[in-house]
This record gives sequence, C-alpha cells and structure tokens, in this order.
Amino acid sequence: QMLWLVPVVLTLHNIEEALTMPRWVMQNLAFIQSNLPFDIRVRFTPSQLLFSLGIATVVPIAVTMFCIIGEKKSKRLFFLFVLQAIILINVFLPHIAVSLRMLNYNPGVLTAVCFNLPFSLYLFRRAYREDYLARREMASLFLVAFFVYPPIAWTIHLVGEWITKGY
Repeated sequence: QMLWLVPVVLTLHNIEEALTMPRWVMQNLAFIQSNLPFDIRVRFTPSQLLFSLGIATVVPIAVTMFCIIGEKKSKRLFFLFVLQAIILINVFLPHIAVSLRMLNYNPGVLTAVCFNLPFSLYLFRRAYREDYLARREMASLFLVAFFVYPPIAWTIHLVGEWITKGY
C-alpha cells in the first residue's frame, strides 16, 4: 500500500540527518541558538540528536500502523495525513529556510527536497483524486499540522535531552 511509504521516506530522511546532524549542529551551535524563535538555552549533544531522531523515526511507524490497519478509508487516516503534512512543512521550515539563510547545506535538506517534497505532493494529490481527502479536509489537516508541528518537535527534542542526560 502506498501509505507505507510515509515512514519509509521519512526514515531515509532521518538517516541523512543522523549521518550529518551531530557534527553540523556542533559546528553551527551559535547560529542555531541565535535563530531560535525565543530565547532559550537548548542542549544539543550527539547522543541527544540521535536519540531524538530515533523517536522521530519509530513514532511515525507506529502512527502508520495504527492508521492503515482496518477499513480502507478509515477516519484514522487523518492522523497519517497530518503526519505527512508535518513532513511537508518540515521541507520548508527548517530545511529550505535554513539553507537559504546560511547559503549552505544543512542536515536533511537533500532528502527533504528530493524525496519528502515530491512524495508529499504526490500523496496529497492522489489522496484528493481518490477521495481520501476533500479540499476542506486538506485545509484543516494542514492547519492542524502547522500548529502541532512545533510542540511535537520540541517534545521530541526535550525527551531526547532528558533520556540522554549524562551521556
């Protein structure tokens, strides 16, 4: 089923980030701290980053399993489409925005642009054409994704920070 590609494509993206992010973050910590939307000391360590990426990989697999088991057009699919909308937003914020701001590579930007962007557009277009999502539902799921993405990202970061404290 096409929907199983949601966590597969996301996992490829997270692998790129896992391979490049720990070193990149340590080299660009001042830039990251100065560009946060609010003044807060955020702790980044290689183990915290990798653990957070692990969470960001495993949870979407569980969400996918929850959403696609059962009826073909289950209402639970809305959660999977919200997840994919978050992934699409993530292509632009932070990946493309940070690359344009720095005029340089940032971890995950290659898979974000080459895989996540085209797959997201294809999936949403197909979901609309096959009546999985109506225009109004599409708008509401992107609105939900836009508002839940920041707290989800911060929660993943903070859980990774809390669990890896002392490592």
